[in-house]
Amino acid sequence: MNLHRILATASLLSAAACASSGGVFPDTDVVEPAGFELKLATQVQKSGGLLQAGTLEYAGTGDLNQIYRDYVKAMSGQGWVSGSDEINGGKAVGTLRKDNRTCTLEFTSAGGQVRAVIRVAQTK
Repeated sequence: MNLHRILATASLLSAAACASSGGVFPDTDVVEPAGFELKLATQVQKSGGLLQAGTLEYAGTGDLNQIYRDYVKAMSGQGWVSGSDEINGGKAVGTLRKDNRTCTLEFTSAGGQVRAVIRVAQTK
């Protein structure tokens, strides 16, 4: 196998891995929901590869329960620890913690359309 094939294969594998996990918001440790589109990012503060504060809003489609659970699992892979969560009908909310930050999650669903709001703030 030549070098070009090796690099092409590595690039494809890397892209596939990012697509399945959703990747992370650029230069941070906060996961983007897989297959979702970023609609709005406000008051974003980044430092040292971490999202220190900000609100990220995403839109996508699918089963709310599965999307939410997959998201929490992906965040735990980045070192976030689940504090609490509740899934009730068309809404899932939760809290994650890491170092001196809190991440609140609010995923809502209507007609298969899912909206995800992810807020990171310094823990008080």
